[in-house]
Amino acid sequence: MSRIPRKLIRICVPIAVYIVIWQLLSMLVGSSLLLPSPKETAIAAYRILSTAEGWRSILLSVLRILFGFALGCICGAVLAILTSTSKTMAWLLHPLRTIVKTTPITSFALILLISLVSGYVPVAVAAIVVTPMIWRTTEESILALDPKLTEMGKVYFKPYQQFRFIILPQIVPQFFATASTALGFAWKAVITAEILALPKFGIGNQMFQDKLYLDYADLFAWTFLVIVFSVAIEMLLDSLLRKAGWRHD
Repeated sequence: MSRIPRKLIRICVPIAVYIVIWQLLSMLVGSSLLLPSPKETAIAAYRILSTAEGWRSILLSVLRILFGFALGCICGAVLAILTSTSKTMAWLLHPLRTIVKTTPITSFALILLISLVSGYVPVAVAAIVVTPMIWRTTEESILALDPKLTEMGKVYFKPYQQFRFIILPQIVPQFFATASTALGFAWKAVITAEILALPKFGIGNQMFQDKLYLDYADLFAWTFLVIVFSVAIEMLLDSLLRKAGWRHD
């Protein structure tokens, strides 16, 4: 059996099992209001994807996720450099990382609603969630740099070559491994913040409206679409990293 069919089997069989269990539970409950069937959810998802409003909500949510994720990666990397190269900065900033990690997403969203337009709140919340994850991993990677390689680089390479050939290869794999996990957290953060901030368009807003009007088929459909787009974007990111030569698996 070739590699691709084997991989498809590993993916499709568990999904098929989950769908069967879902269908059986839906039949057992006997009410689409409480637990819509896979068929009802698929029809609702198709209806969502058939409207311009549905695609606009998806696109804006994805843009908020990607922008917040990128902002969090940048902030995390900068803070990691500061705290790994300065004991004073580490002393001052490490408590901030603990505060950010332990504060609920809802608290950040509600506080930011006071000063930000609702559409920007999910972006800021995603950045706040991603930052400490990237910060910690990057800082640990910098502190774990091989001193012998670093010293050798100072002798044989120019500064930019040291960074490219000595430092980056030691930092990047772990960075991207954490970034992949952080992207999933960014999805959760943005959707949660959209439910609270209720921007005009966004997946979170649509889910809130479906919950408000007890349209659980659409609510399940939006949840299904979030999972699909989240996995698709993560696979796309991983594919781009592989083509660029930065494998993290």
